[in-house]
Amino acid sequence: MNNSPQTLPEGMWTLDLAATTVSVTVKKMKVITVTASIDVTSGSIGIADGQVASVEVIANAASYASPNAKRNEHVVGPDFLDATAHPTISFSAAGGDDSHRVAGAVTIKGQSTPVTFDVNDVKITDDSASFRASATVDRFALGIDKMPAFVIARDLDVTVTTSAKRQR
Repeated sequence: MNNSPQTLPEGMWTLDLAATTVSVTVKKMKVITVTASIDVTSGSIGIADGQVASVEVIANAASYASPNAKRNEHVVGPDFLDATAHPTISFSAAGGDDSHRVAGAVTIKGQSTPVTFDVNDVKITDDSASFRASATVDRFALGIDKMPAFVIARDLDVTVTTSAKRQR
């Protein structure tokens, strides 16, 4: 799960929500970069036999926040995230394919699509770890297709920066 020979020690790890950020970046009109954040409400990582055995992350769809209040209201509404009907966004994985990538599925509005996160910048000290994971998500595969791709790009770049503590 990192870019060195070191891996997370075995056991269950819990994300430190105060030290976790999810940033979503998308191109608007192919030139304007729009960046927003989404709050994570829970997260865990299971390590077994030196590999990622499980990942579960839940985020609050209504927490979408960019610098534009009108955009935020529109994105959490029925045209995009539909946070009232679908209050959570989730990522789950049942095993990692190697120590640098974690493949799983993201679920938004009740629709899931495969996503592989590249994991890097891993730092491990005793029972704590920090790392960054990034992936590209096809919003159309999740039913978020209200605006055509020439207005808002089809691909969303998602970056998760977090710290985790091993549970004893």
